[in-house]
Amino acid sequence: MTIVAFVLGSLLAICLIRLAAAGKARRAAELAAKASSAAEQAARREVAHLVAALAGASEGLLVLDAEDRLIANNPAAEQLAELPTPAHGRRLTELIDWPSLHKALQTARSSGEPQVADIDDEITGRSLVLRVRALPGFGAVVGLDDSSQLRRLESLRRDFVANVSHELKTPLAAIQGFVETLQDDAEMPEATRQRFLERIARQTERLKTLVHDLLTLSRLDDGRVGTAEPTDFAAVVRETVRDLHSLADKQRLRFAAEGSDIAAWVAADREALRQVAGNLIDNAIKYTPAGGQVRVVLQRREGRAVLEVIDTGIGLAPEDQARVFERFYRVDRARSRDAGGTGLGLSIVKNTVKGLGGEIGVRSELGHGSTFTVELPLTPPPAGEAGG
Repeated sequence: MTIVAFVLGSLLAICLIRLAAAGKARRAAELAAKASSAAEQAARREVAHLVAALAGASEGLLVLDAEDRLIANNPAAEQLAELPTPAHGRRLTELIDWPSLHKALQTARSSGEPQVADIDDEITGRSLVLRVRALPGFGAVVGLDDSSQLRRLESLRRDFVANVSHELKTPLAAIQGFVETLQDDAEMPEATRQRFLERIARQTERLKTLVHDLLTLSRLDDGRVGTAEPTDFAAVVRETVRDLHSLADKQRLRFAAEGSDIAAWVAADREALRQVAGNLIDNAIKYTPAGGQVRVVLQRREGRAVLEVIDTGIGLAPEDQARVFERFYRVDRARSRDAGGTGLGLSIVKNTVKGLGGEIGVRSELGHGSTFTVELPLTPPPAGEAGG
């Protein structure tokens, strides 16, 4: 953004200097004030052409004359500054009520140095970085850069680091405590020692799972979702249901699968599909009280494979539904940790599904269960396989 603004400013200066170089400096100043000279109009047109060349840029550009009247801008600036219509020919103070911008413009004019200012709009939630360069004796160029997304990403990064640190700290502290107890008590009964070792093993497994999930998310963030080859989603769902049936029995749940006997070919890595189905079904089982029901339904619908995991579990409040796919977000932290969750499963599912060109959603009512839905585009089966 800084380079673009400076280049545009330099070109603007060249346009105006041409007038002075032709021996018309005095006349050019008068015509700039009156905005009526054909030479000035030509300069304005050249500036407009320069701005038009940057019409597709996401950064905004405002070009001002010596009296801080707007003489040109690109569409991004019109949107970011919410310029009224018409705007050209009007003073900047009439168009934009940003005190920090006007102060930066005055400082740039008096010091001759480029200035930078920040704008935080509480109404729109937008954050802007403003870069101002004055062209002594002529006008000024203002660059507007929307930094809202960058700041959101920085906030997410800080939250992510804090969450990872917290999640690692808990099992590490437990392991350290058990180990120190074992070291300090040489006479500890064998049964007690064995119990402590089992707890250390559980915490170590929890750390292993957390690290594995973090590595999976890192891979998905890089856009790597495995080898996209035709895979029968129905076969993966059948295998996952079979593997998790014992967990459902242990929870004393009614557990049923529907539609997984038909082929549903999608372009995806088999392990990625296993993670999608496994995370959703595992969550449904863990968060459904004894006596409840979990149904896994797979359909082919309008060129897409649609997987629904329906439970009669604890359900989600509306505010939780909006955030349930965030990393480390837990509705019930204590229950999630007791169940061995890392808080990353649904985030992995969402990123995997998006990477495969699909969609994921949730419908839920607090205390009455949830339905998680995954849709993936169907693909032709490989040669020699039935399409279903």
